[in-house]
Amino acid sequence: MRVDEELKRKRAELLGEVEELKARIQAIDGQVSAIDQVIAIYDPAYAPRGSAATKPQRPRAAQQLPPEFARINKNEALLEVLREAEQPLSTADCTSRIAERNGADTDDPSMPRFLTQVSTALIALTKRGRVRQAGTVDGRKHLWEIAA
Repeated sequence: MRVDEELKRKRAELLGEVEELKARIQAIDGQVSAIDQVIAIYDPAYAPRGSAATKPQRPRAAQQLPPEFARINKNEALLEVLREAEQPLSTADCTSRIAERNGADTDDPSMPRFLTQVSTALIALTKRGRVRQAGTVDGRKHLWEIAA
C-alpha cells in the first residue's frame, strides 16, 4: 500500500474514533444531567458543580452528504467489503474501502458523517445477525466480520 493511501486510511480511522468519542461524551453528559435532575428533586438547593451538562449543547447543522456518499447502499456495500476482506475490519476501514470503491474522496469533509452512517448500518446488520464484532483494536475500536 502506498504511503498516501495508508495516511488517508489512518486519517479516516482517527476521524471515526473522534466521532465515537464525541458520541460517548455526549451520552455521559446526558447521564450526568439526568442524575443532576434527580438529585435536585430530593435536594432543591443542590447546584451541580463541574457538571459537563451545565453548558447547553448547540445542535450541529445538518450537513448533507455529497451525492457519491448519499447514493451508496451502506448495508450492501458493508457486506461486500466484509466478505472480500481477509481479516476483520474496523468501522473506519470499512468506511474508507466503501468510499474508495464508489469513487468518493476519502478526504471529503463529510467523511465523519458518512462514517457515522456506516457505523449505524453495522449495528443494524449486527442486530439482524448478518455481521458480528470480532474483537477490538486498542480495546476501543470494534472489528467487524460476516456472521457465520
